[in-house]
Amino acid sequence: MIFVLFRSAGTTHNQGTGIILIALALTEPPYLQNMITDIKSEVGQRRLEHAVDGLGIIETGLSSRSKTCKRSGTASGKSCRSADSKSLGTDDSTKVGRVILKKCEAKELRLAHRLRRISNCPDNAATRITRGGARKTLLYPMKVDIPAGCITAILGTSESGKSTLLKFMAGCADTNLDCDGVVNLHGPSSYLPQDTNLHRFYTPRTYVKHYDRLLSSSFSGKAVSPSHPRFMSDKDIEGLLDSLRISHDRRDTVVGDAFRRGLTLGEKRRLELGLSVLSVPDTLFCENPFEGLDSETSLHIMEFLKGYSSNSSRRVIVTLNRPSNFIWNLIDNVILLSRGRVVFEGARFDMEGFFAHHGMSTPKRFSPIEHYLAVVNNFRRPTTAVNWEANFKEWQEEFNEDDGDEFGLDLETCFPSAIPEVNIPQRLVQGAFGGEKFACSKVACCAHNQQFRQLARRYLLQMLLNPGILQIRLAMYTLLSLFLGALFFNLEKDFEDNQSIDSHASLLFYSSSFYIFMVCATIPFLAIDLQIRNKEVLNGFYHPSIHHLAVSLSTIPASLFLSLVISVIQVNMVGLQNGLQFFLILTLALWCADALVILVSLCAPHFVIGIVVYAGICGLFMALEGFMLVPSKFPTWLRWTYPVPFHTYVFRSLMFNEFDGDTFGNEVLHMYEIEDTSVSHDMVVLLCYGLIIHLLCMLKIAFGHTQRITKRMAGA
Repeated sequence: MIFVLFRSAGTTHNQGTGIILIALALTEPPYLQNMITDIKSEVGQRRLEHAVDGLGIIETGLSSRSKTCKRSGTASGKSCRSADSKSLGTDDSTKVGRVILKKCEAKELRLAHRLRRISNCPDNAATRITRGGARKTLLYPMKVDIPAGCITAILGTSESGKSTLLKFMAGCADTNLDCDGVVNLHGPSSYLPQDTNLHRFYTPRTYVKHYDRLLSSSFSGKAVSPSHPRFMSDKDIEGLLDSLRISHDRRDTVVGDAFRRGLTLGEKRRLELGLSVLSVPDTLFCENPFEGLDSETSLHIMEFLKGYSSNSSRRVIVTLNRPSNFIWNLIDNVILLSRGRVVFEGARFDMEGFFAHHGMSTPKRFSPIEHYLAVVNNFRRPTTAVNWEANFKEWQEEFNEDDGDEFGLDLETCFPSAIPEVNIPQRLVQGAFGGEKFACSKVACCAHNQQFRQLARRYLLQMLLNPGILQIRLAMYTLLSLFLGALFFNLEKDFEDNQSIDSHASLLFYSSSFYIFMVCATIPFLAIDLQIRNKEVLNGFYHPSIHHLAVSLSTIPASLFLSLVISVIQVNMVGLQNGLQFFLILTLALWCADALVILVSLCAPHFVIGIVVYAGICGLFMALEGFMLVPSKFPTWLRWTYPVPFHTYVFRSLMFNEFDGDTFGNEVLHMYEIEDTSVSHDMVVLLCYGLIIHLLCMLKIAFGHTQRITKRMAGA
């Protein structure tokens, strides 16, 4: 008999890592023989646990049927799977935990998806299209149950449809999918995407505090009760970080980015998981949470999920590729997919019985999950998935709870490693996303105001602490301004000289064009921020329009500061006229550029495409602003394009500000056909231009959010 003994270094979640002890007993001691004889009874389990002094035991040779019944609370020693199989045969779509998928097809590729492929972005099963352009079925009709108080794992190989099914359940299926079905998962939900999306300047402690305040702004009252304050206490925060197994010396370390080293990938993943459960969702969706992690870190995450799902009303649904045996032992329910078909659905303990029933029991010393995946994914036989789907349906119909002898051997953790106790403050459980939320318009307005303040504060901190958003732009603008100031130092104001006129006009054209163009440096960081926003909006933290309003207003201080630096350097070194007006015009120009960058980021599927699109727009606008060619020289059919770019109003306002008031200066303005320019009018136009771009952003956000809500309501 082979025993694999697993013991955690402590019985609580905040103690050290696990120690694995392996004991090979060629001859079984008498006291163990007696306990193995009556292991199916609770008394035998307690005796065995006492004999090994609290060690967890992973032992081969136990009947999966008996263990299933002990977990479900029956005393007859028989499986309760038949009751579930009967319910699966019904069409009761109102059953809590029932998910019915009628169809899931990929639509024809649109331009955005073609561009996504060109940009070498990660492609998933949701964009698979046949060469002829016809629709392809990604998931076939299925009916599955997600039990409460359990971890349900969606298993399968690549392109089997795991992520597509998970996103359908979560209500965030890709836009190019045509899905129809019913998802009856009650209560709030939270979705944890596969890619880690976190703000790089927060530490684990400050991140939890920020999310706590962001969630608290959704409450209808200041506190649920005097004993449950509105915000998490330091003790609650430390307890959550303990359950996530983030060490104390790493809790004040920033997440990190390309400019600063910070948390490891495993620590980031655990932190993001902890942030996802702060809203206490009844259903937690995790898309491949162990991607790129080592086995020990993966086990820690799985134990946290196990502790969270211990509440009888919570469901945890994860997609996995090839889990280790330790993770496999913590799974309660399994949905096994093969080429978009369900080939098994039910309790993990029943899988061996199902495959043994069809002559495919797990060989000795084989990993069960490796065996199951290999059996149902024989790529040399394209009909394997269809056959196993039919076998499963037949097994559901013919299963008899008296056929207990057909169950084979299974691998089970009788006494699992220490599962952390996940405690979220009670005020979140009672107040967040509950019926009291936004009871009246006044409360809703107050909550939106608090959410706006939290998001605005976060974006301001991001601009100050993220080098890529403000600091790099500041350094670049300062160096360019100093270079231009040295190049055009004390530029002569003799407007009778054509060379002086060309020098002034070129400098102003450069100021009205290149500074605007360089705002594209923020697009990669905006793309990261939008990914985080999409995750938070999907999890119900706030409405996306509040986030956009906070971001758009937070860009004003940055535009003011950068314009001030540029104006101080160039006005003093070059000797430009009316420095205050130059500063105001440049501020409005940068604000419009920030608005355009946000709009492009919202529409572009990838930040590389966004940079290309923004660069193309700026190049087009520079050609039309009236410096290279005056408006009267435009082709007749293109003259309507002159007032379209906001560069036009920036350039002619700067030119009028510099050349107005002088006889020869007025001739220069006449030469550029801008002698009738009103600077105040053009500044108002720039202000309205930025507001119109932000309005387009709000319409894009509202349209996308409405589509997402419609799909989620249709799925519910």
